[in-house]
Formats: sequence, structure tokens, C-alpha cells
Amino acid sequence: MLGVLGPDHPHTLTVRSHLASFRGEAGDAAGAALAFAELLQDTERVLGPDHPHTHVAHSNVAHWKSRAGGHDQTAE
Repeated sequence: MLGVLGPDHPHTLTVRSHLASFRGEAGDAAGAALAFAELLQDTERVLGPDHPHTHVAHSNVAHWKSRAGGHDQTAE
């Protein structure tokens, strides 16, 4: 029997990251930016602010905000 990983499992966070990227690549840059911003909060809470995946999440928020025509407010 397969177990359920739950919303805070690192693999679940990885899947959410992939889904956010796919959303952006499908043409919804603003939706991807929002998904990554939400993911960033959970990644910081679960893995900590200095974890490499947290840094990647910060970068992805900035990337997709830029693609959506916004600017990176997380660096301010």
C-alpha cells in the first residue's frame, strides 16, 4: 500500500514547483508567479530560509513576476 506524503513533504513541494513552472510555460506567467509566491511561504516554513530550495523559490517568484510584467517585490 502506498502512503500519503502530505502537503509539507519535500516531494510535495517539488511537485508544486513543477506545476507552477508548467503553468507559466503554458502562458500564465502571473499565475505561475502567484503559485511560486505561495510555494515560497511553505518552503521557508518547512525547509527554512537558508535552504537551497528556498533560494530557488525566491528566484522563481522573481522570474515569473518579470515574465508577467511585474517586478520582484521580494528583494525590497
